[in-house]
Amino acid sequence: MLSASECLWLCLAALILSASAEGEPGSRIKVVVLEGSDAILPCSLSTKENIEQDLFNWRKVDPNKQEVFRYDGGNHYYNGLSGQDEHFRGRVSHFPLELQFGNASIIIKNTVVTDSGNYTCDIRLQQKQTFSTELVVCAAPKPLIHVLKITEDEAWLKCEVRGAFPKPKVEWRDGDGNILPAEEPQVSHTGEHYNITLLTTVTRTNSSLFLCVATQEELKHETKHELYVAFCGKICFLAFCRTNTCSCCF
Repeated sequence: MLSASECLWLCLAALILSASAEGEPGSRIKVVVLEGSDAILPCSLSTKENIEQDLFNWRKVDPNKQEVFRYDGGNHYYNGLSGQDEHFRGRVSHFPLELQFGNASIIIKNTVVTDSGNYTCDIRLQQKQTFSTELVVCAAPKPLIHVLKITEDEAWLKCEVRGAFPKPKVEWRDGDGNILPAEEPQVSHTGEHYNITLLTTVTRTNSSLFLCVATQEELKHETKHELYVAFCGKICFLAFCRTNTCSCCF
């Protein structure tokens, strides 16, 4: 599984690679970015043919149909053309200097989860050529841990993952990576984002290290929060203490 920092670099690498990708008409390229970053959707002719005086049109076709960006011989949504969907207004731009090389790619700025979906780019030459891109905007917040109650032998723990997309699988694990019994996850939504709460009761072990892990399997992305439970009525968070003694707790 990738760490949060590795996922960030993966998203950036996908973004960089997409800028120079030359998909074939009818094929589909997948672009994955973190919410709040910019996404480059590629659309480029392998022939490098000049399209400065031609027409290309970007649409979002699934899960809903929206006009994203239109260019027609020098005119576009920001200098005279109308019809752009309000959701994308002011957030989409193209590469004017790259048109002479057949590059009709666009940038969607400050992405949000609802930008996720399937997009098409139609370039009108002697015959229409259509390129497809799947955009996935992911939100991967770190789990938050709350200690509800603690005794010498038991601790009642709550893990919260708020504002995630796609929906993560949330688990409690011990220091050896074993999955711990937990209550049924409580799932709610805030728009497209998922909020998940998972409760567990843990007992004294040799390591006393416990982790809440959120896994977004389709992205191969994992985030986690760790803590030590000293079972003395106090807790030791991993960031501050790596021993299992009451003297280190607060």
